[in-house]
Amino acid sequence: MTAWLILLTMVNHPAACNIVASEWILGTDLARALPAFSGMPRDAMVAYSPAPGQKREFPYPELKRIGVKYGIEVPQDAHACFEWTRQPLTESAVRAAMRDALNLPDARVEVLSISHTTVPGGKLEFPLSGLSASSGIDPATPVIWRGRVLFSGHKEFVVWAKVKVAATMTRVIATEALAPGKAIEKNQIRLEAYDDFPLHVDVARDLDEVIGRTPRRMIRASLPVMRADLAEPFQVQRGEQVAVTVISGAAQVELEAVAQSSGRQGEMITLTNPRSGKQFRARVEGKDRALLMAGLGTAVQ
Repeated sequence: MTAWLILLTMVNHPAACNIVASEWILGTDLARALPAFSGMPRDAMVAYSPAPGQKREFPYPELKRIGVKYGIEVPQDAHACFEWTRQPLTESAVRAAMRDALNLPDARVEVLSISHTTVPGGKLEFPLSGLSASSGIDPATPVIWRGRVLFSGHKEFVVWAKVKVAATMTRVIATEALAPGKAIEKNQIRLEAYDDFPLHVDVARDLDEVIGRTPRRMIRASLPVMRADLAEPFQVQRGEQVAVTVISGAAQVELEAVAQSSGRQGEMITLTNPRSGKQFRARVEGKDRALLMAGLGTAVQ
């Protein structure tokens, strides 16, 4: 009776599969599983490796066919099994990969759940493109972040984690009402540190990205400055003297004109030649500079 139980245990619990770590099961892998195949070429491609989480079984008839090809006699009880190498997917590994993607080593990542407990051996990544979050997300709101494990050179194993993400960030606060169209000065704003979801891109986080720009609408005191509410400052203001370069074919002329409208880099503005009183349009090229590519019929003098 005892011998029968031992035999039943052997049948129900076969030997563990051999581990593969490349796209192909090679001759060297088969030889490691079955010494009878030690005489076949080490780099012979036997079959594709199984997908992560699956097994590739080689029963005796298939092994016999492979043996005939290389002049190898295979025992009738021969059997081989292969599976992909796997490693635990830990919370610490998930947090480290997410901090790398955020480029914020001090980001606080609370892992609530993970899609898999084990993954193929490879490089774990959580690209920012895999983070499903709206602009209204706050640090207390769980989000799904999709990632991948890169293995065997170009293959990907998809993973995901449900997390809460927070970091100490900065934002620009208006210290007084900021009027539209008027360049913002340093004494009108301040920098504030606070906890936020780190991928919010709608709020201005640095003084330099606000100073000198103009609000598109009124920004009330004590409110954060949003990037969408800022416009680049005018390079040319109405009424200013503008140095205009006029190019006509191979000829180039420089003249001074008066701006009749304000404009930013690349915009077209109207100017007046003070000598002739004639108006023309030119493209803003920099601070108080404009360019006119003159054609037939163009008169600026």
